[in-house]
Amino acid sequence: MRNTTTRRRLTATALAIAAVVALTGCSVTTGASSSGSSTEGKTDGLGDDGVFKVAAFTAGYATPGGKLTLDAFVEEGNDQDNWEVTLYTSAFDYDKINSDVQTAIQQGADAILAGFPDPRQIAPLVQAAKEAGIPIFSIDGGVEPNDDFVVDITFSQEVTADLTVGALDEAMGGLEGKNVMVIGHDPHVGIQTRSNLAMDKLKEAGAVIAGGDMKQALDPGTGRTEALNFVTDYLQANPEGLDGVWVGWDDAALGAARAITEAGRDDIFVTGVDALGETAIEIAKGGPMYASVAQDWIKVVDEMIGLMNDYRDSAKLPDVNYIPLDGQLIDRSNVATYEPTL
Repeated sequence: MRNTTTRRRLTATALAIAAVVALTGCSVTTGASSSGSSTEGKTDGLGDDGVFKVAAFTAGYATPGGKLTLDAFVEEGNDQDNWEVTLYTSAFDYDKINSDVQTAIQQGADAILAGFPDPRQIAPLVQAAKEAGIPIFSIDGGVEPNDDFVVDITFSQEVTADLTVGALDEAMGGLEGKNVMVIGHDPHVGIQTRSNLAMDKLKEAGAVIAGGDMKQALDPGTGRTEALNFVTDYLQANPEGLDGVWVGWDDAALGAARAITEAGRDDIFVTGVDALGETAIEIAKGGPMYASVAQDWIKVVDEMIGLMNDYRDSAKLPDVNYIPLDGQLIDRSNVATYEPTL
């Protein structure tokens, strides 16, 4: 059974979380918290029928990371004792997500799993969950503690920006005076945050932002094509005016790298975030795709399943409501031993 396997897999991430929670150390942040106590009037999180009904949702199912993570959650969740997971997805249509999850609440959901939500766009379902006394567990639900979630496990955007900007610095032999394009996507709060952090770090190091400002992809689902076009158009207008491209997620970074390859350039470098299997292949080639940051969402899913089982068994909510983890830089030095999960 997979739930037995999951329990045995005390990964480094899970162990780190457990250790930090036990010590209430600084890398785990709490909001105003009543999280550690059991839900009032309940001895477990099961419904009256003895089934733990979980409504899971993501508006980012069109992205590789979103799909893999939520599919893994559904598979592992349905392998648990007395779990019944229903997944609601959309292509960044939050009206649909809010409507679907509110219906799930009315139909007796016992808990909600928010996958890569934009906290700014889920107020209707959050309000419905509060009124029904249903906890929302979140994966990558923001960049700071949020009391709408009983827990949010994510990756530190500050660390991610540091790692990727540092990789460009290394690839280009310094940032001073170098022309760097930045490609982001503001509707995703995580990408927005790390993109702005990267912009600030690049400017502080003396880099020139190509085109004067960040390029904005309209849709992560078409980000690869959009990034390819950004870079192609820029190189056609400025053949010698680009040294590097910082991109907020890998699918778009791969588009930027392709544009550089098609332009016949080997002196422009790209960084991304996700460390997809496809990205690792490109990094290993020694071409324009130079580095990416691995965020092991499968380990996060394992830890989230454990926290939700605690709630199912005893109505106990997590002791802290915000757990930021550090990603791992994958570059030419370690890509040969890297095992992608995406």
